Amino acid sequence: MCASNPERLTAFTRGGSSSTVQVALTAVFAALTTVATVIVAVPFPTSTGYLNFGDALVMLSGFLLGPIGGSIAGGFGSAMGDVALGYTQFAPITFVVKGCEGGVVGLFCRMATGTSRLARGVRTSSDVRVTDVLGLLLAAVTMMLGYFLFEIPIYGFGVALAEMTTVNWIQVSVGAIVTLIVGPSLRHYLNAQIPSEAPEETLVVQPTYEEPGS
Repeated sequence: MCASNPERLTAFTRGGSSSTVQVALTAVFAALTTVATVIVAVPFPTSTGYLNFGDALVMLSGFLLGPIGGSIAGGFGSAMGDVALGYTQFAPITFVVKGCEGGVVGLFCRMATGTSRLARGVRTSSDVRVTDVLGLLLAAVTMMLGYFLFEIPIYGFGVALAEMTTVNWIQVSVGAIVTLIVGPSLRHYLNAQIPSEAPEETLVVQPTYEEPGS
């Protein structure tokens, strides 16, 4: 005869997540972006802007962390760089523009490639894809146009144009080159270190039956 409650099933749900690693890496890259922004800061003579190389970390953040991590690390880290250097008036603009820059890179790297343990969609291989390059190009345009549009009503068309075609162009060019050189290998390495996100699975304990007469 059957044991009591023969239809009772006990389910256990197991699942893994790299969300903690994602948050930690976002914080690390935000800090690195701030450092890269302040370590070299050359004032632009006709405005209160300055030349810096934080865009390399903004783009690299998107390349490695995807659109959300890239937006947060790029925007927050760059804005904190402005505050640290005394360019507080630029911080809100920087937060928006650099956040969009990092997000665009992350979005295109994610769209291109499939599943990732690190960025929930960023490719794990160490090669460079067309969409990686396209994302960097569009992010560069986003950054230059963003500052240009914000600066026109503040400094005038001529100053905004001059800054876009000199300082900002140099920054995004260096940032894209650095990202293309170190990004793919670093992305591959980081993904290899992070356990894959285990799909949620359900373990079912089957009903137990007793042999008649036992």
